[in-house]
Amino acid sequence: MLSALAEVKLDEELMPGVTGELNRLAFYTRPPLLCLGPGKEIAAAQKAAVEALGGRAIAVDGHVEPGALTTLDGFSGALWWGDEAAARAFAGALAQRSGPVLPLITAMPDKAHVMHERHLCVDTTASGGNASLLAG
Repeated sequence: MLSALAEVKLDEELMPGVTGELNRLAFYTRPPLLCLGPGKEIAAAQKAAVEALGGRAIAVDGHVEPGALTTLDGFSGALWWGDEAAARAFAGALAQRSGPVLPLITAMPDKAHVMHERHLCVDTTASGGNASLLAG
């Protein structure tokens, strides 16, 4: 079974360089976003918005106390589309976590919330460049 924290490669693009270097841009999923609602219907809408971007989400079926976010694992951020007082409490709980800082998303998520972007560049100029470019 695939772990919720395991990355899944979504897409990869080769981009030619002017001196023949290798440039590869790849996109990987982040761990799931936790959809807090408020309420089942809004949590389901949040999950659908994340999945439409190619991401993964866990919709909460019920109420989560803000303090629970200090110890829960397996998510890369949380969505909350409710009142500002609860948003402050959720953000405060996320800030108390040890490890990476996790965002509280209070608007529609974007691609940066659901995927990592990785770029690999192999520079060949130090070894004389790309011979196929010189031969052409």
